[in-house]
Amino acid sequence: MKVLYVTNMYPVAGNPNQGIFVKEQVDAINRVEPIQYDVFLIQGKAGLGSVGPYLKSIYEIPRVIRQKHYDLVHIHYGLSGLYSLFSHVDIPCVITLHGGDIQIEQGKKVQVALTKHILRHCDLAITLNSKMDAIVSKYIGNTQIIPCGINEDLFKPCEREDPSRQKQVNILFPSSRQRYVKDFPLYESACNIIRNKYNVNVKEYYLEHLSREEVAKLYQSMDLMLMTSISEGSPQVVKEAMATDLPVVSTNVGDVSVLLEGVQNSYVANSRAPQELADLCIKSLFEKQDYILSPSMKIKKMGLDNTSVAKRILSKYHELLGK
Repeated sequence: MKVLYVTNMYPVAGNPNQGIFVKEQVDAINRVEPIQYDVFLIQGKAGLGSVGPYLKSIYEIPRVIRQKHYDLVHIHYGLSGLYSLFSHVDIPCVITLHGGDIQIEQGKKVQVALTKHILRHCDLAITLNSKMDAIVSKYIGNTQIIPCGINEDLFKPCEREDPSRQKQVNILFPSSRQRYVKDFPLYESACNIIRNKYNVNVKEYYLEHLSREEVAKLYQSMDLMLMTSISEGSPQVVKEAMATDLPVVSTNVGDVSVLLEGVQNSYVANSRAPQELADLCIKSLFEKQDYILSPSMKIKKMGLDNTSVAKRILSKYHELLGK
């Protein structure tokens, strides 16, 4: 099998964490079943702020496909499939959507409109949650919910000290503070309520400018992750945190309600009120409850390790190729 991966999210020398989960998925697929593959990276932003590479891809990608005789194309992120609107290539095409490319609440209206047209030129759309799937199924008949997996070799369970015995609790904001869609002001408001109402010494941490190994170590040193996003697909940070047994409190976005259902000391808020989020953080930190599953056990039960996800994707490749 010979596959071309087309994406605007993939690690490069100056940005080794960019789209790392796409690379890890491709690597996992190749471990499960060695395939021939190439990656066509559109080196623009995940938006229309840098249109040049996208315009060039319109004629470059079909040329590459014809020259190298691929069996299948797998697009990651809707806008990466822009070429399909201008040039038909007669091989199966899989597209994985990642959130902002199809969910209008992230504010990328032009991208969402283009993605809906691109979907009509694909043979299978992989989505990350049921909300995305409901949107996508209006434009393509063949869809499958397959959230991206996590690196089970890097993100592992660890023992944590009881927060009630500590002078300080460490609460992680799982993104850059500058990203609007992650809503850092809401996180900060909830942390201030925890400090002022509950008299808890909170130290804030952020996922910024870290290597993958540093991210894994940071998860293991935290007491809680508080995610306040406006919109998500299937957030990798939540799944990675769960794999290290870090409890999570989150707004109700993406598939977090499915991920955290029945998970020990983890909660999804009913609203975006900072008071509710603060209360759930206190409940998670100091009112220990024994559920059936630890976070890492839930990840295993859902088959969200990279190897399990790779097997599901490979089965879809074979279906499309009639093998």
